[in-house]
Amino acid sequence: MTDLAVIQERCKRYQAFWTSAPVERPLIGFSLGGWFPFQHYTAMQKFSGLARLKAEDLHPEEFFADYDRLVATFDQVEDDVVRAISPLPFLPWLEAMLGAPVEVSQESVWAREGGFEFVDVDRLDFSSENPWRRTYLEFVAALANRYRNRVPVGLPILRGVSDLIACLRGSQQMVFDLHDHPDEVKRLARKCTDFIIGLVQDQQKITGPFAGGYTIEAYSLWAPDKIIRIQEDASALFSPDLYEEFLRRENEAQASAFPYSLIHLHSSSLFLLDRILNVKPLNCIQINKDVGGTEIEWELPYFKMVQHRGRRLLVRGKLTREDLELLRRNLSPRGLYVQIVVEKPEETEALQEFFRPWS
Repeated sequence: MTDLAVIQERCKRYQAFWTSAPVERPLIGFSLGGWFPFQHYTAMQKFSGLARLKAEDLHPEEFFADYDRLVATFDQVEDDVVRAISPLPFLPWLEAMLGAPVEVSQESVWAREGGFEFVDVDRLDFSSENPWRRTYLEFVAALANRYRNRVPVGLPILRGVSDLIACLRGSQQMVFDLHDHPDEVKRLARKCTDFIIGLVQDQQKITGPFAGGYTIEAYSLWAPDKIIRIQEDASALFSPDLYEEFLRRENEAQASAFPYSLIHLHSSSLFLLDRILNVKPLNCIQINKDVGGTEIEWELPYFKMVQHRGRRLLVRGKLTREDLELLRRNLSPRGLYVQIVVEKPEETEALQEFFRPWS
């Protein structure tokens, strides 16, 4: 998208979202291609079956054709959003930076869990010379140079502190560590937090602003200043008290480091929502309707809690007409962004009525 007038008009809608201004309907966007972005990047096929992917295996220019095809789809549907690209969004970048082996199959990429000992914490490479970190920022720079002023280069999925510890130690072992090695967990958590903040800051220095702001790629979410996406999928293994002890400080530090922030949550972590909403610097709560997971009707009380506590709410998932009707009947459009995951552009036609004013 390069039409400046269109971009400016859409940014006005984002501004209204961030300020919870009075609006006739929420911000609405479509996420094309379904849940799994791996299929869009054909240049990864040569790595299929690789037992361990290395940073030096990846070269931005080899993926330009994939990105060109992706960007060409951006204007296939009409909605409210500014779409972005990001460095290979399916890669477990942060896990790789901390030394987790990255494996590749024909359908996905993942980081192998376990094997890390706390005695080795000072051997983790949190430096700017980390090879995976350098490769990540090389992708940022290459994409920014190629697509500058056309589409923004935003943040991909960068997993959170609990996710990184669960990867390094193994999810089951991490649960025991919270009781048996609390000081070691806290020390590692703080190092991960500082590393994440520094990486996001360096990315945004490279890209600079797009239309005066910055984006989170997965959500086509533009903010009028720098923004961070926070994720704590492994928080589902924490009790509310354990969240307070081990994760709240990390979430506060990340959110405080940027003018805008979003935390991504699955339904499995919603029992922590009341505690998460006590993290005052957090601007936006993003909640999934997960594949094969809970229904929107079950999640409605949590959506209402977010709005009642004065935060912006982003609901994402393969939302049906019935789901959207529930949202329209039960939620305020102020400070609400609904992102509908679709496989094909033609699926959006049946949902156009929700772009009219919500009563």
